[in-house]
Amino acid sequence: MAVEWTITIEGRNEFGDVCRKAVRIDKSWERLFDGDLGLSIEDSKTIMAALQSAVVNHEAETYSLFRRVCPDCHRFRPVKDYTTRRIRTVFGIVEVRNPRWMLCRDCYPGMVDAFAPLREICLDRATSELMELTARLGSMMPYRQAARVLAEFLPVEPTETHATVRKRTIRIGERLDDQVAEEELHARAQTDERRQLEMQLPGDRRGNSEYCTQHR
Repeated sequence: MAVEWTITIEGRNEFGDVCRKAVRIDKSWERLFDGDLGLSIEDSKTIMAALQSAVVNHEAETYSLFRRVCPDCHRFRPVKDYTTRRIRTVFGIVEVRNPRWMLCRDCYPGMVDAFAPLREICLDRATSELMELTARLGSMMPYRQAARVLAEFLPVEPTETHATVRKRTIRIGERLDDQVAEEELHARAQTDERRQLEMQLPGDRRGNSEYCTQHR
């Protein structure tokens, strides 16, 4: 005897579009005699992978539709083509439709460039959460062990190897170094600007009056 659990998720955006996704989990009563109570890690991977697929596809479609509107004339941009894009997330790889929009012909006559809106929010073909989690594990333990931890607890694909962990750790580290260097440069520029403002200019009455007061 078995019990079928069906979990349904429903999403609705501001355009009124509704997305529904159902996932089924079969539980056998015989497993109870072995102490298998509740959902297993594999069950949770199946559930989260299905829900993640629904959410990512819905958000990708919504963002792509939003970016199709020309910000100048508010008309739809022409379609270049449609492909698919595989996005790696902490709950598995999700395949989404990947459109490319042309530049608006009315606002940019003579220009035939196209762009893929999903590259704007997912440049690495992986979510920022997965990139950060991989880099964090890669900095705390050997790369092979970090890859095994990801595969053990998350519904990731076998392609998440130690080489992938190493590349992501190095990439995140380089970005952090660039961010620190940019912040230091910005702070140095602000310091130089304050010093220039505090410099006494020729004919500064405030400075001359202070000088006269001190030498009375």
